[in-house]
Amino acid sequence: MKQLLPALLGVFICPAAWAQRAMPDSSRIIGLNEVVISANRVQERKADIPQQIDVLTARAIRLQNLATTADALQQSGWVFVQKSQLGGGSPVLRGFEANKVLLVVDGVRLNNAIYRAGHLQNILSVDANSLERVEILNGAGAVPYGSDALGGVISLYTKTPALADSTGFTAHTSNLLRYASAAHEKTAHTDFSLGWRRWASFTSLNATDFDDLRKGRRGLKDYPGFGEVRQYAARQDGKDVVLTNDEPHRQKFSGYRQLDLVQKVLFQPQAGQRHLLNLQLSTTSEVPRFDRLQTYRNGALRYAEWRYGPQQRLLGSYQLELTRTSGLYDRLRLTPAVQAVQESRLVRDFGKDVRQENTENVRVLSTNLDLFKNIGRHELRYGAELTHNKVRSRGEGVSVTTGLRTPIATRYPNGATYATAGLYAAHRWEITDRLILSDGLRYSHVRTEAAFDQRFFDTQYRSVKQRASSVDGNVGLVAMLPAGLRLSGVVATGFRNPNVDDLNKTFEQTNGTLIIPNPGLRPERVVNYEAEVSETVPDRLLVAVTGFYTNLRDALVVRPFATPDGKTTTIFNGQPYATVATVNTGRARVRGLSVRTQLALPAHLRLDGTLTYTHGRDLTADVPLDHIAPLFGRAALTYQHRRLTAEGSMLFNGRKRTEDYSPTGEDNLPQATPAGALGWYTLNVRSNYQLTPRWAVQAGLENILDTNYRVFASGISAPGRNVVVAVRFER
Repeated sequence: MKQLLPALLGVFICPAAWAQRAMPDSSRIIGLNEVVISANRVQERKADIPQQIDVLTARAIRLQNLATTADALQQSGWVFVQKSQLGGGSPVLRGFEANKVLLVVDGVRLNNAIYRAGHLQNILSVDANSLERVEILNGAGAVPYGSDALGGVISLYTKTPALADSTGFTAHTSNLLRYASAAHEKTAHTDFSLGWRRWASFTSLNATDFDDLRKGRRGLKDYPGFGEVRQYAARQDGKDVVLTNDEPHRQKFSGYRQLDLVQKVLFQPQAGQRHLLNLQLSTTSEVPRFDRLQTYRNGALRYAEWRYGPQQRLLGSYQLELTRTSGLYDRLRLTPAVQAVQESRLVRDFGKDVRQENTENVRVLSTNLDLFKNIGRHELRYGAELTHNKVRSRGEGVSVTTGLRTPIATRYPNGATYATAGLYAAHRWEITDRLILSDGLRYSHVRTEAAFDQRFFDTQYRSVKQRASSVDGNVGLVAMLPAGLRLSGVVATGFRNPNVDDLNKTFEQTNGTLIIPNPGLRPERVVNYEAEVSETVPDRLLVAVTGFYTNLRDALVVRPFATPDGKTTTIFNGQPYATVATVNTGRARVRGLSVRTQLALPAHLRLDGTLTYTHGRDLTADVPLDHIAPLFGRAALTYQHRRLTAEGSMLFNGRKRTEDYSPTGEDNLPQATPAGALGWYTLNVRSNYQLTPRWAVQAGLENILDTNYRVFASGISAPGRNVVVAVRFER
């Protein structure tokens, strides 16, 4: 304590000067010299990149010891995450969410033709325990990635097989058993890597079982009973009945199960040539849509059933990498991939006999070619990307009493296709050792085709054929000044082309409206301005402040919409609905500030802090823009010495008042309190103790105060006090 108090005093008086003092090696931090891949699809120093990039390492994921990748992102304090159900997790980057944030796993884009604009849970299909690192590229990323990267790119990298050294053979295994009390979560994980001089294999298997989630009990004195589940629907003696929940803090029908597999095989026949086969499978049980199951209409539960059917993602990719000096490239990477995705929705109104079952199967073929060339102080990166999506959509009405199946309207036109092609070139010029210029350009072309089925809903559209092209670019500058000061700035454009979900979806919303197709949509476009100032003392201190400003044009939003014959209501599945559609609005603006700090302290301590503020407005309608998270961040103090690593942290969100909610977007105001989303914070402790070189035990206590809170725009309350215990074995 005598050593710690002067240290903390010195931090507040002059952090840079204090950081110059010698610190133990165990307290060192990761600074801007870290190598990242996501910005330009090639390894490069983080300090050379003008855009903000946050990196979540396998070591940090291990200490957090969380069940899903979405939870790991939220607990990092860098990313805001929305949840509609326990099996959910929709990342938000700089006010953009869902299909406006690009997800990439091992260099292959996950976003497909039916990624929607509301909230997504697809990031859960990548197992957190199999990850080597996560890189979060903030801001428009159109040049290296094309469509969808309006708010940024989340690149997930799974562990890679390791070849043996001169010994000729190597083997490694990592195993985990974990229990968490809030949802009675049980997780079993094993992975093992086998390596020879030319061949290597990595295998990962992760199984998780969640029961219903218990929310916090304390707080919200002005809104007693908020978030409690007092009633739920059940089926008894062939009838729907309403039962009383004996544990109102237990959120009935939120649990699910998940299984994830990863298999990689690496072959390196000679130096400079690598072949990597990557197979991934993620599958779930049925996932209850908790927020919909707690929807009331005329004072009674609206739904007897509302759940996602088993969700499956199958990915197979092959990567060829050549490293040799030639006239065209120093390194070449070719990545063809195939994905098969299945999603379904099972919905039945309370008291009704027929359950509506809508199933979507999406097949995605893609190929990426990336080439890298160094010429003196210049680095050139260029390549091409091709993707092709085909959507199979099926709709059936199933009688829960007789089992009789009858066709119903599909969510999307069956057989719809969505294809993209892109060419890009990026360049970096090290003008001096302290001044770096980055620039890039990309041409993208998108084609969408669909034919409508007129049997169940007369859209008055027979087919849609849309073509769109976009030219995007970026230019950035990094200046390394004396005494560890760094200045950077970037201007980048981005676009997102309407996909099958935007153009062709027919879907009943909870507010009693019906989304209908609108073939006249245009791509939405952004221009992003970003500037950062940072101070670094190697291995001691990192402070970075980033300001960003984004102009959004032709934003895709849901608005009242008339059918081609001028009607504003229509009949769908025998019920009348007011019609709405996705349309292009004029202009919108998003601006904000992000602060990141890391500081090594004496006594084997490290201090980390993050803070993000975002403000967005639809300038055409002069209303708040949706998906804009309130002020959020994290503060943590970590102790690491010998066998023990321990962390105390605070995760927090500011308040979102009702007048700051979007009136027509996906902010889910009915799921909040009458005053909107209230500010909250949680106190958490985590620890890892290495019993032996092979055995480790972990323990944690999350939401120590058992706070009752619901994250902005979420439809399920967050976990209450949560005891986490785990055992790890590595060899």
